[in-house]
Amino acid sequence: MISRLNLNQERVLALAAVVQAAALVHQVASTGQADESASRCSLASLFVTNPDSSEDVFGGAEAINNLRLGLVTLKSIISQDQITGAQEITRYVLGLAHLQGKLRKRPEMLNDISKQLSHSQRQVDLYELVHPNVFASVAETYSSTLSSFHFRIQVTGNPTYLQQPMNTNRVRSYLLAGIRATTLWRQVGGRKWQLVLFKNSYQRELDALLSQLSH
Repeated sequence: MISRLNLNQERVLALAAVVQAAALVHQVASTGQADESASRCSLASLFVTNPDSSEDVFGGAEAINNLRLGLVTLKSIISQDQITGAQEITRYVLGLAHLQGKLRKRPEMLNDISKQLSHSQRQVDLYELVHPNVFASVAETYSSTLSSFHFRIQVTGNPTYLQQPMNTNRVRSYLLAGIRATTLWRQVGGRKWQLVLFKNSYQRELDALLSQLSH
């Protein structure tokens, strides 16, 4: 893949996408709402099948701005700012990394996910990206594949919101987007140990990406 970012910046961008998906899960679970721009970016990434670069997965030239929520949240977490939901978001990120590791060993499941997302793409073509039917279709993909693993990501929040079917579908869709981002993160050399050493390894690259955000 051709990228205008260096390899470490690609890793940070991909990790920010994982964090963004986790932050969206937390938003829906705790408030019943989600950042619309971040939601569109994360959901759209599921339907980018032949990207020329890491940025293309998240909107090409607009990738950094589209991942604003993930980049800002990642900065807050590694700076140990007391942001709301930091503990839950971090737990979701680690859970996504663990789940993606299991998925890598199941090529037939990866194939099933790809086929089902092709069906979801038809829903996008019929309606629009963030239509309830699209969320329902993507959520079904998550439920029929990744939910079969013994390990499950436990989503916590306000039961009033979590019990609403639309929110359940959104949470599962964001989790699948998180798996997509974790897959990309691994493809550009991301590893679990880097999560522990992230602050020392990639602080400069994160700051460089944050400086490119439009205000």
